[in-house]
Amino acid sequence: MLAKGTKLYSILKFKCPHCHEGEFFVDRNPYHLQRAGNVLSACPSCKRAFSKEPGFYYGGMYISYGLSVAVFVAVWVSFSALWPNLPLWVTFTTIAVLLIALAPWFYALTKYPGTG
Repeated sequence: MLAKGTKLYSILKFKCPHCHEGEFFVDRNPYHLQRAGNVLSACPSCKRAFSKEPGFYYGGMYISYGLSVAVFVAVWVSFSALWPNLPLWVTFTTIAVLLIALAPWFYALTKYPGTG
């Protein structure tokens, strides 16, 4: 499922969407906020140019929103099932911290052309 050369591998490892070998971002770590989201102009391996089609960022916003909602619902349901008497503020604080911590990764993931 996550074998090298598959689409999912390329998305999660931020590899070139065409050859699945070269890097896509200048810095693969989305938590290096100085360079977060900086995309290479071309793949270092296959030399294919990385260009975005019209409306690309709208698709990225929808993907980011969907990922955030999925995390929110998963944490909410998990906390409600496992700890039904847990105070509401604990659940919301956990969700907020988790979404803030995952925000750079979601941003990098939605800039990848295979997801938007």
